[in-house]
Amino acid sequence: MKSNNYLSFLIVLSVSIFLHINESKAQYGQGYGQGGYGRGGLGGGRLPQAGEGMQRKPESMDPEKIATEETRWMTKKLKLTEEQLPKIENANINYAFKRMDFSEEVKKLVPPISEEVRTKIRTKALSIKEERDKELKAILTEEQFQIYLKKKDNY
Repeated sequence: MKSNNYLSFLIVLSVSIFLHINESKAQYGQGYGQGGYGRGGLGGGRLPQAGEGMQRKPESMDPEKIATEETRWMTKKLKLTEEQLPKIENANINYAFKRMDFSEEVKKLVPPISEEVRTKIRTKALSIKEERDKELKAILTEEQFQIYLKKKDNY
């Protein structure tokens, strides 16, 4: 009788541990066919880097919302004139859509990404930023543009 109780206890304990492990794997995307941190998920057993594997809320990726926030920031910080405002709005919406399109292109790349491809990605990203800065420089006064350059990374 004592042996049966011990055996039953071991079976219940084993099943509980098994279920707990599978539940924790499912929570992190490993169990139930989801990939995850282990085999083939985010990189063969390594922990993800900051933001990797995280999904943003769709509204946070909305180019129009991003452009509106950038325009709001620029209106406040740069004291845009009524003449500048529609030009800045247009520049911001164009830039937001270019960034989104570029981001979608990059997401389609299949790892591992070669250093040559990484260099091309960086070059194109810088090109998009430089194009925007050139457009803004044509709209803003020199003083406004200098303020923009100093503060743009903080908004």
